[in-house]
Amino acid sequence: MIRVAPKRWFITFMRTVLVPADRFLLERTKGRFSLGGTTGAGTLLLTTTGRRSGKQYSSPLFFSPYGDSYAVVASNFGDRRHPAWSENLLADPRATVTLGNQVLPVTARLLTGEDHDSQWRLITSYGPAYQDYLDNSGRGSFRIFALDKAPSS
Repeated sequence: MIRVAPKRWFITFMRTVLVPADRFLLERTKGRFSLGGTTGAGTLLLTTTGRRSGKQYSSPLFFSPYGDSYAVVASNFGDRRHPAWSENLLADPRATVTLGNQVLPVTARLLTGEDHDSQWRLITSYGPAYQDYLDNSGRGSFRIFALDKAPSS
């Protein structure tokens, strides 16, 4: 997986087949089953509100624990553009995470400085393809968000 993840053909396969299939599975099983989860990586379904449309959009994402929160990387598979979900979080940090048969309200917080850098080192230690994505993206760095559990309303 480490060797093929940064390959253009595999990125296309992930975007067109794996991500939609993962979204379907995570939605239907309420976060209990994920294709991404079979890799050993933690996978969650992040639901954001569209900054222009106001509609709900769900994205399956790998995550890493970040204290009592979850950290997610806005890599967009190394595309030059930031993923829409990260733009949505900057406009409205309130979102939900579906994970392990739970739907949790979260508030996104953009990590900066040493918090960003230390999380980046952790993420690339278990997912070296992220560094390949960054190198190919032309972006100086990827946004990393902490998804802090919000009180239920």
